[in-house]
Amino acid sequence: MRVAIRTCDQADTISLGERLGAMLQPGDVVALTGELGAGKTTLTKGIARGAGIEAEVFSPTFTLIHEHPGKLPFYHIDLYRIESEDLLPDLGLDEYLYGQGITVIEWSERMGSLLPDTALQIRLAVADETERDIELTASYHRWDEVIQELAKYADSRP
Repeated sequence: MRVAIRTCDQADTISLGERLGAMLQPGDVVALTGELGAGKTTLTKGIARGAGIEAEVFSPTFTLIHEHPGKLPFYHIDLYRIESEDLLPDLGLDEYLYGQGITVIEWSERMGSLLPDTALQIRLAVADETERDIELTASYHRWDEVIQELAKYADSRP
C-alpha cells in the first residue's frame, strides 16, 4: 500500500507525525528516508509526541540512538554517520528492531538488507521552502489501516 501526502509547514508535518504516533503498537518500526532538511527529525518529533513521549526529541546524529521512556519505549535511531551496513551488527540494533518498543530510524536506507520487511517506510522530500512531500509505503498488512487513516486525515485538512 502506498499514499502520498503534502504537508504545508513544520507544524503540519508534526501533526501528521502525531497522528501516526498515536496508532503505533509495540514492535513497530518506522523507516525514514530523505535528503538533509527534508523533515525526518520534524516528523519524528510528531511521532514521539503522538506516542506519548514527553521528552524533547532531537536527532541522535552523534550518539546514533536515543531511548525515551513512555507508555511504550521509544527508540530514535539516526544512521546518518553510518557509511556501510557492515558496521550495523556491532550496534546491537536487534533489541530495538525486534523488541516491544516503537523504533523510528532516520536514514534507514543505510540499513540495507538489515531493515525489517515489516517496517513502515516513509520517504520525505522538499517540495519548496515550507512544504514537504511525504510518501508512506508498506508491504506488510499491519500498516494498511494506518496508511488509510493518515490519508483520510490528510484529505480532511483545509
